[in-house]
Amino acid sequence: MARYFKKFFLGAATVCLCLTAAGCAQETSWEKQISEETIYVEGLSGEYTLLFLTDTHVIIRDPDGVGEAAANEAARYPTFVNEEGVSSAEQFPEWIRYANELKADAVLLGGDIIDTPSAANLEWLHKQLAGLDMPYLYINGNHDWTYPWEYMTQTGKEAYLSLLEPFMDGNTAIHSLDLGEIVLVGIDDSSNQVNENIFPEYERILRESRPVIVLAHVPFMTQSVLGRAREIWSSPVVIGAGNWGGIYPNEHSEKFISLTTASDSPVELVLAGHVHFHDSDVIEGEKDVLQLVGGAGFEGCGMIIHIKGKE
Repeated sequence: MARYFKKFFLGAATVCLCLTAAGCAQETSWEKQISEETIYVEGLSGEYTLLFLTDTHVIIRDPDGVGEAAANEAARYPTFVNEEGVSSAEQFPEWIRYANELKADAVLLGGDIIDTPSAANLEWLHKQLAGLDMPYLYINGNHDWTYPWEYMTQTGKEAYLSLLEPFMDGNTAIHSLDLGEIVLVGIDDSSNQVNENIFPEYERILRESRPVIVLAHVPFMTQSVLGRAREIWSSPVVIGAGNWGGIYPNEHSEKFISLTTASDSPVELVLAGHVHFHDSDVIEGEKDVLQLVGGAGFEGCGMIIHIKGKE
């Protein structure tokens, strides 16, 4: 299948109403940073518009909170604001409105949408997503289901990961959204390796031979994303090229990459987040597969993806 893409950036001025400490409404202006991509897929008769958001790191602070959780929220809340000082929690409802205005066919949420699985965050998330006029595909990032004191632990996984099941069709390893001509597939790689439980569902979807778009959180190694991530982060944040500073893939990650880049793979695009910068490059294999990495949502970044038949 032939595939082409083009990209440009645009700003969209937004005014939202925030509440001051005194409870009065106050207008706050901020600007979306939207990248727009077009993917051409041979054989498609329809056109599809997707809105991709990742790494918003929303924190809904509990005014009555105490202890370790409250201290963590207080420390991290100021981190997740855009250049205008607007918090991710204040920005996110505008993204919901924007998706509805755009009349997107689906909204893709690429993980770390909330910063912890607190009750306040989860209740807020449910209310926000209920406002969408279209279906969404949500995958968990490493922060959606962890706390700093239970980071990537088995105890934390057992206690918190299942709290995200209502947003993921009851399956946090793999779930999909069928748009007819194309299939959107969300997979869990939030622990820095592909979850072994995505098989055999992923293989079944690939056998259907319809165009597939994969949504993951942690990016897979490309020359571009690895190089930039090494400059920005002090620890490995990309799956692959362990000898060059990435994460050594285990057998499950290797299997996923092999299936995804096989010569007969129907995968047309992989979307990821995690690294907090925009990137575009191919995952190399028998078939090179385009990977788009989204910028940080808390900085006001979003991506519109147009899927069209080959011209």
